[in-house]
Amino acid sequence: MNDAIADKLLPGCTNIKQVKESLLESCIELEKTAKNQATDNAILDQLQKMIQVEIPESLFEEHGMQVYGDKLLQIQSNMKLSEEQIEALSSPKAVKEFLEYERGNIENIIKQSLAVADIFKRENLQFSTDELVKEVENSIAEFKKHNQEYDEESIQAQVQEILEGAKVLEWLREHADIQYVTN
Repeated sequence: MNDAIADKLLPGCTNIKQVKESLLESCIELEKTAKNQATDNAILDQLQKMIQVEIPESLFEEHGMQVYGDKLLQIQSNMKLSEEQIEALSSPKAVKEFLEYERGNIENIIKQSLAVADIFKRENLQFSTDELVKEVENSIAEFKKHNQEYDEESIQAQVQEILEGAKVLEWLREHADIQYVTN
């Protein structure tokens, strides 16, 4: 291997040393991202385990419909579905089957949301109005991009919940005793 193939290995690199350094940086960044995601998942898992509450069916259905809608949007953005396919996926039967299949996961999400909201309130955490407005605008742009109907009030509530969750996770990473176990 010599410097002549550097640009072919990684466009923009002029020598093998640059290729190695760039790949190492990418690996380190990927590892950092994976570690942060694993930490967040572990924190959320512990939070939902701490919440011992019976989830009202109406709350379950509301959150379940939200999760189902998000999944449909994700599918729609990843692949073009015909109106017929969207209709079939939106049928009451399909939604009911999804809700029953995902009951445990949806209940865990609700418990996590309850815990996050409680910590956000107890610790007087905040996010800026600018952050909220920017994220709401981004979400609305996504709906418009896919010609999807949306309720701005619902979007704002969802975005607020997401921002609260991000602040709580950030606060917990800073204040919780987190132990990393490697195999």
